[in-house]
Amino acid sequence: MARPGLTARRIVDTARTVADEDGLEAVTLRRLADELGTGAASLYRHIDNRADLLTLLAADFIEGYPLVPAGRRSPQEAAVRQWVAMRRYVAEHPWSATLIASGGFHLEDARAVADHCVELLEATGLSRTRALRCYRSLWHLLLGEALNAHAVGHLHDAPPEGGDFAWAARALIAGAASVR
Repeated sequence: MARPGLTARRIVDTARTVADEDGLEAVTLRRLADELGTGAASLYRHIDNRADLLTLLAADFIEGYPLVPAGRRSPQEAAVRQWVAMRRYVAEHPWSATLIASGGFHLEDARAVADHCVELLEATGLSRTRALRCYRSLWHLLLGEALNAHAVGHLHDAPPEGGDFAWAARALIAGAASVR
């Protein structure tokens, strides 16, 4: 049986699988070549270097972001549900928080996600400026929670999955309207 051709898509798919299973640090060109049954030099026909690969991986990750429609929910609940869905997606791919937090990627595809989130926040009654500030604060909250693998400081039993995050997102969105 013939082996499927090597493509940038196969390389990125393999990189995502490796990252999901073993973390972002395991995504090396040597590891990918081994996983794909080829030599590392073959990868260079499709990607320039590891930085290029990480950019492609970030773009691939962005394509999967959930965009939750507002539906019949209150504007605040719609915004909270969007952020909880994003938190869940990041949690499914723990390496993504490190990649996002590195800040080295300015991908146009991320604009649709940002615009959707800001529109949901504006629907709660926030001005554009406050919605943008709230958006950035919610990203800090999401990434902080995703990157904090330590339970230090947790004095009580953990709430149900996403409970603290959803509560904090609600409090942040509600509070954004009252802060000067």
